[in-house]
Amino acid sequence: MVRIGLWVGALLAISGSAAAQQSPSWVAKASAPRDLTTNEAGVAAVSVAPEVAQAWNYLYRFIDEAEFVLCLEGHESNGVVRIEGFRLAHIEAAGPTSVRYQPCDIPNYVGTAHNHPPASGDPPACYRSVPDRRSFEQDSKAVVDVVLCGEDKWVWMLKDGRKGGTVAQQSPRG
Repeated sequence: MVRIGLWVGALLAISGSAAAQQSPSWVAKASAPRDLTTNEAGVAAVSVAPEVAQAWNYLYRFIDEAEFVLCLEGHESNGVVRIEGFRLAHIEAAGPTSVRYQPCDIPNYVGTAHNHPPASGDPPACYRSVPDRRSFEQDSKAVVDVVLCGEDKWVWMLKDGRKGGTVAQQSPRG
């Protein structure tokens, strides 16, 4: 847990110097989303800004001992959810397979993203678990739920049932 705290502290310090010029909170922003992820039918339903995808990769690579949650900022237009930024959620407790956090209360909130840290010897857990699905269903303001499961790998689900991601959907083992 100390290592995670050091990484989060370092991220806040690094982003704080850049964010101090723009905003008092830790924020990853993009001017124009360009990276479209598609569902099984090839229909673009979630657009992730390149800067957001890059930050997700960094966090996934270096925070690998516990789950974390990100409050996603963006908007929905013409059936496409555009993720343009995020903020670290207020996390109360975290472990390798679970995380407890306060509900997100930010402007332009569209949903959450959280990581599934790699387990030694196991393939990435690129699926939404039962607790993931339950918390998404209970979040009346969220329209998208994202699971980060590797560098440039994530899966998503929309409230209307559409799903997809940058990797093929997997089913939980067992």
